[in-house]
Amino acid sequence: MKVNIRRQWNDYRIAEVDISDLSNLHWDDISGGVRARAPRPFIHGYIPCDSYNGDIAHSCLHGKGPHLIKVCVTKTDNDKETFAAVKQLAETIE
Repeated sequence: MKVNIRRQWNDYRIAEVDISDLSNLHWDDISGGVRARAPRPFIHGYIPCDSYNGDIAHSCLHGKGPHLIKVCVTKTDNDKETFAAVKQLAETIE
């Protein structure tokens, strides 16, 4: 199953990653990268920075890759089935 991700909840850049590449799914209001605060909690997780297809805000400038980066999963970017699967994984971990 493919999941659409962003670095921040409101970033225009979106990428796709396999659900099996997402780890440590949890609800948070602090994004990856610039650590921006969201207006409410969103599901976040970590992926290897070389595992996505698309365009997200990441450059590997702070260290040699691949390494884990924090990403955001929004309901808007994913179909109902995909978001339900991600949500279930996030709630199972808590």
